[in-house]
Amino acid sequence: MSKGKAAVVTAIVIVGLTAALLFVASATNLLLTGDYYVKIDNAHISKNESSGGVVNFRSDEPYLYKLEAVNAAGDKTEIEFGAYRELRQDALLKLELQPIRGVVGWSEISEDALPAKVAEALG
Repeated sequence: MSKGKAAVVTAIVIVGLTAALLFVASATNLLLTGDYYVKIDNAHISKNESSGGVVNFRSDEPYLYKLEAVNAAGDKTEIEFGAYRELRQDALLKLELQPIRGVVGWSEISEDALPAKVAEALG
């Protein structure tokens, strides 16, 4: 194979892998950043089972939540995050998200602290 063809094939492979990575990242909320808000619904909790020695990249916390989250602009998305205990039903949480890392922190807040569009969406 000539150098020109090898360069084209390499470029196509790199573009394809980059597109696949971006697709996976967007599908799993890995590109989200900033603050999002959720209302806890313990019907959407699952137990994080032991992987039998296999590394679990999702979370090491025993409880996993998959909830609809809203940012201050009113944009909605589904976010998955872990907790070391079952959280209080209907609690309002402010989630801190960073690209690639996902949810890096959360805190319970009062309804009065919600941005207007968030309060409307989580109603």
